[in-house]
Amino acid sequence: MLQRCPRTRRIGKVHRYIIIIQAASFEDVDNVELPAPPQPGDTIETNLGTCIVTGTESMPAESEYAGKIICRLPGAR
Repeated sequence: MLQRCPRTRRIGKVHRYIIIIQAASFEDVDNVELPAPPQPGDTIETNLGTCIVTGTESMPAESEYAGKIICRLPGAR
């Protein structure tokens, strides 16, 4: 009989990140679970669609989040 592996075994350890989506006239916040933070220039799916990562920041160890991911909507500068 096959046994199911726990989630962390199948995909590795995941971390929670806050996503800050910046646009010309507003800013929105989302969250995501990823094995590692993306690099600037990478794309990431958010509640507003695909965004371009512009930077990342780490959070204190006692935070429930591993870090912040700052991104922008395509076309926004």
